[in-house]
Amino acid sequence: MFSIDSFSDSTAADKSAIGFDYQYYFFLWKVLCLQCGQSAGLECKDDVHTDLDNDVQVLYQLKHTVKKSNSTGKPINLTTLDNDLWKTLSNWSKVIRDEKFGRISPVKQIEFLAKTLFVLTSNKSESNNNEVASLVDKTISGEVTARDLSSEIKAISNKSSSDSIANYSRDICKLSDEVLLKFIKNIKFELGENYIISKCHEAVKAKMLDEKDVDTAFKLVDSEIRKNNFIDVKSGQKIVISFDDFHKKYRKVFQRFQNAELVIYSFDEQLPNDLQGFTFVQQLLEIQEFDKDDFDQMVDYAEKMISSKKNINLWSDEGEITSIDLKTDE
Repeated sequence: MFSIDSFSDSTAADKSAIGFDYQYYFFLWKVLCLQCGQSAGLECKDDVHTDLDNDVQVLYQLKHTVKKSNSTGKPINLTTLDNDLWKTLSNWSKVIRDEKFGRISPVKQIEFLAKTLFVLTSNKSESNNNEVASLVDKTISGEVTARDLSSEIKAISNKSSSDSIANYSRDICKLSDEVLLKFIKNIKFELGENYIISKCHEAVKAKMLDEKDVDTAFKLVDSEIRKNNFIDVKSGQKIVISFDDFHKKYRKVFQRFQNAELVIYSFDEQLPNDLQGFTFVQQLLEIQEFDKDDFDQMVDYAEKMISSKKNINLWSDEGEITSIDLKTDE
């Protein structure tokens, strides 16, 4: 017998799985974009985080939706009273005043904020009517001051009848005026991020790979990182990959394509009647490589020379070889 409950559970599980995949591929994109001295983590400091080489950390909250707008067909907007938005701000406020890390006093909280940025990333669409996003912009520009910020937040949350949003608002406003000001100034929204896998492909291509090799290289590094993530979690380790780790463990994936053998192409070439007019043929005759009456040998050498030159020109045009390679072979 068909079970409505089991179908609902399955649908919810599918949505949850998409959310986890969205989070993972965002992490993978950050790993692929790492620079020397940087690192990226998955479900460690936040959904995803990056530690930059200037002692600044970026905390990312990832929110994915499968809901589409009836009018645009795009993912729904991140609205003013979006529960995910308020929950995210609440969670970050708790991180700022986390007693476990000694951040009880405003002084310690401000020290933490001096080296921490907060980014809400979502495939949800941007809305010009989002009052929270507008408040962030006004705070950054100085239009809203520390003295007014808490009351502005409460005024927005009071428009909702949700107990959850009311609680989230109270959490946020537990921060002192000065701490709250610095927190709001450090918030950024990255919305409409609906093509994370495409960004991963672009990052792979940036490793100086040929377009035709990008998809295969992406699948290989994706598979290896997924496997190693599973091993790390199983052994109780945190999932954090530094630039040096990535270079050590995964550079071979890219070198496999960067060092690929050159493809030799065949060309149908109409040879001139006077083959002895070629300078290289005259040189070969001078060293008696073959007799001047050996036409077949002359044709064979001419075809090979023309094919070699055309292949070299094609490889050079396609970026398969450089002038350095040509000088090395001289």
